[in-house]
This record gives sequence, C-alpha cells and structure tokens, in this order.
Amino acid sequence: MSIIHGVFYDISPHWDVEKAKGLDTLVYVTEGKVHYQVEDRVMQLTKGDLLFIPSTYNRSWKNDKDEGHRKYTVVFEKSESPYQNFVASEIVSFKPRKSIYYEQRLTFLNEQWLSKRVYYEELSQNILLELLIMIAQERAEWHTSPVKVSSVRDMQEYILQHYRHNITIEELAALIGVTPNYVTVLFKEVIGITPIQYLHQTRINNAWNLISTTKMTIKEIAEHLGYCDQSYFNRMFKKWMGIPPSQVKKS
Repeated sequence: MSIIHGVFYDISPHWDVEKAKGLDTLVYVTEGKVHYQVEDRVMQLTKGDLLFIPSTYNRSWKNDKDEGHRKYTVVFEKSESPYQNFVASEIVSFKPRKSIYYEQRLTFLNEQWLSKRVYYEELSQNILLELLIMIAQERAEWHTSPVKVSSVRDMQEYILQHYRHNITIEELAALIGVTPNYVTVLFKEVIGITPIQYLHQTRINNAWNLISTTKMTIKEIAEHLGYCDQSYFNRMFKKWMGIPPSQVKKS
C-alpha cells in the first residue's frame, strides 16, 4: 500500500512555495487559480483541474496575482502493489470528467485524515487508491478506441447493477458479444484491473458501508453481497481494505 504523509485543504491567499523535490503529490483545485512550475513546465490550474507530480520532479507553486485559490493536496509515497500499477511516472494534468465526484472523495479523505478515527489510515489509503485508479482509467481511455471504452462501460454498468450475484466472464462476454478470453484482456486494458477484481472491489466497498451503518452481522453482509463462504469474504475484505471486517465492526 502507499504511505500517506499528509492530506491538506489549502485556503491561504498568499501561497508562494520555492522549487524543491518532494513526495508523490496529487493536487485538485476547488476554487480560484494557482500557478505551478514543475521542472521547466509552467501550468495554470483553475477550478476542476487535477495535477499529479511524481516524487522525482522539482516543483514550486504560487497564487495568481489577481485571484486566490483553494485546493486539496495529498502527498504520499508508493511502496508496493497495487499502487505501483496506477501511479504515473510522469506529470499528469487534466480536468477529469467526474470532477464533482473527485471533490467529494477528496473531501471525505481530508475529513478522515483530520479526524484520526479508528482505521482512518486504512480507509484513507483505499480512497487514494480509488482516485489513482480513476485517473489511470481516464488516461488509458485517451489512447483507447471509443468502441473498446463503450464495451467496458457496459460491463462496468452491468457489474454495478448485479454485483450481489455470481457474475461470470461468460456472462459479460455474451453482454458485449466477444469471447470470454477477450473480456479480461479488454477490461484490464481500459480499467487496469480485471472484471473479477472490479466486482470484488465493488462488493467490498459496499461491505464497508454496511458494516459501518447497519446492524447486520458479518455473515449476513457476506451472504447479502454474494459470498457463500464467510472466510473467503474475510480474505477479500482484508486484501482490499487492509484490515479484517471484524475490526471495523468492533470500532
């Protein structure tokens, strides 16, 4: 997993930071205008812009002379998979399509980081991973044919609607009219993970919400989400969230 060193919501009207190297850094502007220089590249970021700076790059930033800004900044270092699969090795700067969702997730990440509640680190890491996957997904789609992207979006929508059921690769293949072998290749090319991994991630994200907000037992939640074997559910939960579901239930 990654090691998050800080999550900040910057609102100072007088930011002016000298050039220096740092950690991997994710920036999302929620208001105003800010100027970044990364090595020799100068960028102006405005509301809805996202910027990722790898740790190996020198960077500096300052406020616009006529307009302040507000932004979220996450500084972290990647240590091991699955983060390494989704962290870019170069500068990434764009305005994501789902900008409102990015802001909502970063707001929640910031709240978790400031609250220091039980398991805030594990939850923060998984929110960051979700954001990095979304960035990698959107970047991959820039270089992918519209037909492939459309097919994968159809599979994603199907999984989101039927994730409690035992979805098979053959089922997804029939949905988009390709061979089962090609389903996994296509999905991973566009999303970065396999459809079965995406299914488990969707289930486990819902499991966390159910554990946190309902009185259902872990066994009931596992069965509700399509896991007949509770021990398998426990393993999948720990794989994605970093802690077993029983610890979340106790908190």
